[in-house]
Amino acid sequence: MKRRILGIFLCLVMVLSGSAMAAGSPMIDVSTSSDGYFTVDCDSYIGTKMKVGVTYNGKTEYLDYTAGTEASYSFLKGDGTYTVTLYRNLSGTKYRQVTSTRAKVVLTDPLAPYLASTVDVTFSDKDTVGLTAAALCADLETDEEKIVAIYNYVAKNFRYDFSFASKVRGGTITVYIPDTNKALETKRGVCCDFSSVFAAMCRSQGIPCAVATGYQNGSYHAWNMVWVDNEWLAVDMTKAVCRKQSNMTTLSQCVVSLDRYTDYTF
Repeated sequence: MKRRILGIFLCLVMVLSGSAMAAGSPMIDVSTSSDGYFTVDCDSYIGTKMKVGVTYNGKTEYLDYTAGTEASYSFLKGDGTYTVTLYRNLSGTKYRQVTSTRAKVVLTDPLAPYLASTVDVTFSDKDTVGLTAAALCADLETDEEKIVAIYNYVAKNFRYDFSFASKVRGGTITVYIPDTNKALETKRGVCCDFSSVFAAMCRSQGIPCAVATGYQNGSYHAWNMVWVDNEWLAVDMTKAVCRKQSNMTTLSQCVVSLDRYTDYTF
């Protein structure tokens, strides 16, 4: 299941002519680009499907945005020039540009995009995600110990939501942005929820962590890549939740081989 659009490949027909700023001054704030992220804030078009297009080296990724919210997204391609564009839906797969801006990104830390609080990996010092992670890691010193503690907590407390997964497979749900605090409250979810919560908890502890998406056994899937000792390691919280693997004592027990995954990005 793909993060943000759950693996459903939308053919977006972008209607660029006649685009105009609407009342409410939709804004794309790239002033935080050196910290690895930008923010979109649009009070117009409430109830309308919207997309954020992020163009880098001629390739554009389209991300979901909910009007009326302030949402942050990472510059995942690192340093370089990006064009960020906000679109609103007209009908079907037709979208019209609302506003657009360019950003020349020079990161203060190459790992900054994997430490930021974003729309699908949300945390703060005062929210449930941040407070829970802080409590779990209060007496721990190393990143490895903290990762194991977070892993065991998610594996022990979360349950797979088969009903929700069925709606996704059946096409009833086509757009979904994980809400980390809601997922932590309900303790239920699917792969994108587990990976988003795990990433948010790790990031809140200063541990770079990404949500990876790709294929596993022919199905779209989400898992994590966590940065430890100068290398990315794969962690699959869906596997941990479903197999109730909540008594790990070492990081190596939490890590999975990437041989199981194909066509992945993070």
